[in-house]
Amino acid sequence: MVVLIDVPDQAFTDDFMSALERFISLKEIQHLVVTHLTPKHVTSIKTFLNKRNAGGDASQLQITLSNPARQVLMSTMEKDKEGAQLLESVKIVTAKSGTTVAFSENSKLKLIPVPTPRWPDLLCVYHKTDRLLFSSNMFSAHVAPSVVNTSGESAADVGGWDMYGQDWRHYYDCMLAPVAKQAAGGLDKLADIISPAAEDTPVQQAALNSLQRGLKGVQAALEDRQGKLFGQEAMSSGGRMTAIPLTVNALCPSHGPVVQASLTELLRSYQKWTVEQIEHAKKGSVAVLYASAYGNTAGMAQAISRGITKAGIGVETLNLEVDSVDDALEAVKRAKGFIIGSPTLGGHLPTQVQTALGAIVRAPAARELPCGVFGSFGWSGEAVDELENRLKDAGFNMAFKPVRVKFKPSAKDVQVCEESGVDLAQAVQRVMRVQERQAGSSQVKTGGASSVEQAVGRLVGALCVVTGKDEDAESAMLASWVSQASFDPPGLSIAVKKDRAVETMLVVGNKFNVNVLAQGKEKAAVKQMLKPFKPAQDRFEGLDTDRSEDNGCVVLKDAASYVSCTIKDRLEAGDHWIVYATVDGGKVLAETDFTAVHHRKIGTTY
Repeated sequence: MVVLIDVPDQAFTDDFMSALERFISLKEIQHLVVTHLTPKHVTSIKTFLNKRNAGGDASQLQITLSNPARQVLMSTMEKDKEGAQLLESVKIVTAKSGTTVAFSENSKLKLIPVPTPRWPDLLCVYHKTDRLLFSSNMFSAHVAPSVVNTSGESAADVGGWDMYGQDWRHYYDCMLAPVAKQAAGGLDKLADIISPAAEDTPVQQAALNSLQRGLKGVQAALEDRQGKLFGQEAMSSGGRMTAIPLTVNALCPSHGPVVQASLTELLRSYQKWTVEQIEHAKKGSVAVLYASAYGNTAGMAQAISRGITKAGIGVETLNLEVDSVDDALEAVKRAKGFIIGSPTLGGHLPTQVQTALGAIVRAPAARELPCGVFGSFGWSGEAVDELENRLKDAGFNMAFKPVRVKFKPSAKDVQVCEESGVDLAQAVQRVMRVQERQAGSSQVKTGGASSVEQAVGRLVGALCVVTGKDEDAESAMLASWVSQASFDPPGLSIAVKKDRAVETMLVVGNKFNVNVLAQGKEKAAVKQMLKPFKPAQDRFEGLDTDRSEDNGCVVLKDAASYVSCTIKDRLEAGDHWIVYATVDGGKVLAETDFTAVHHRKIGTTY
């Protein structure tokens, strides 16, 4: 029997079908397993079914997927006559924990539900014979191996961690850090599957045993929520669920390379990143509550959550379509702040959001928390107005202006969401500092800066303005921790604080400019860059600017010089990222001007 695992987004339907038909006759495929489904994937399923059924002699196809994915498939396909007819031609099976798809008596696929609020339908698929784990969105990276790997055609992680480490980390930060507890629950279910084979080294064995021990503790707290998504009977045949005793040689995610060379390091890193996020949440977290009709509001929730986590505050995410009102209210009670998002359906809030909002408004303690509202819409967007008005009328403190997006968020919309999340996190941190002072627990420094702090403060740097862009989004920051880092190729390094707005644009592969400010002409740029900005507000208002031909990023005309760069690597350094970039071009703008230099007295501030 031939089993096809997953189909792509509609943007890749034609290429996918062309490649698949070159490899195998579609009629030979008897089974389709879907690990994650959105309406955009349904287009590929329709195309696959139409081509497979052409000629009328194809056997009945079985489609196996989770219950949430089944609901998406049915509701999308039944919208038109063609889709309804195609549904009649297939057999649909809902996957439960322990569901298998058999090739033969000794060769089976095991299906493991690993839901998160963003992906309540997520499944992982394990083939024991070949020891392959098809991990869906887990262990993914938004990078194409065929583009990165210049040594030949390979879907694997050729080049290892040095080549893909930053991509895996960036994907985790964006997609899984905001749902760290649920990610930990998913990893816990896979803990024995992703343990090393017998021939692996003791160091690898110890690392992955540590992963199992570290994640076991969070499983019990998550099983109730997962049971609500899939049904308690579907989650387990009885008693507490335990990890499946399997091993794996490679991870095959939906995005990015097949993980082989970096298997142990990626698993160890997932453990480390997940534990860090859970620890952040223990110190202070924000509850992110939302419902999403077409995935757009969910995308906004993801971007806002990313802003919160990069500022050092944990996130507890709840999808109101699957989590109960009691769960939502308890999350708000545990949190130091909350946000609530909704689509507009028929000019109103969805019932789940209305119910949750009512419970929150009636909770007296919730009024003391910084909060925010957001949502996407197709026509009018009344839902966001209703959220805002209900909370304001009840005396809630809004940490940022409501974020409204028509249809799918653009790059600038995502920037607004992320910077709004940073604003909320900083509001939460201010509240926490006040509470610490009131409790008498804060460490109050006396006697001025230490000798070491004063010594570090003697390090000086050129005053620069770093400018970056991503599609229609732009940002900038004032920087003095800039230094040349290499001669050949010419390169430089910049230290970027993790909660800086421009940080999101300074990832490997992106381009930016460094504007070196001129002595005596720097005041206007410094004053502008030090202003408090609203989310996605124009950073260059009032400044005389141009754009570089190399990358289109902003150039300050009053700068002494500028260099245009491409980011090659990033190194995590405490509360900063160290960005290494090579120089693509540049120009001296004022031959006789000296570089403006920033002098400090202590090394604990800029």
